[in-house]
Amino acid sequence: MKVICPVCGGDGIYGEVNPCPACGEDGKIDLTDNAFKHVRGTNRRLLMGVIWDKLLTNTTMPTNVFESYKILECLDPTEHAALTVTKKDGVRILLSCGLVDLNDGKAGKVRLWNWFGAESDTVANLTALLA
Repeated sequence: MKVICPVCGGDGIYGEVNPCPACGEDGKIDLTDNAFKHVRGTNRRLLMGVIWDKLLTNTTMPTNVFESYKILECLDPTEHAALTVTKKDGVRILLSCGLVDLNDGKAGKVRLWNWFGAESDTVANLTALLA
């Protein structure tokens, strides 16, 4: 994976005349290059920030995987209150994961459908979320 060098901004020049110490005048840094691990100090921290930014902004959510707060919004409070303590704990654990996979056959979907029942308002809300 190559990223634009954050030290020189991609022009390969550090300061007025010197070649960039991070990219060696290439303007880009190959993260798979063994020389990358030798970048030191502030430049390394800046570079790691750029890498994390690239990773986080270029990530897409898989199909039918939802953030927990969206699942929480689908839960019918009356149906949730009627669950057994064990099932409530299960819902709490599932939501604490941060992301819930509602694809067919996945634990998140199977458990929620079993705990609330196929005819429940909660499952109807979750089904609408999938649409």
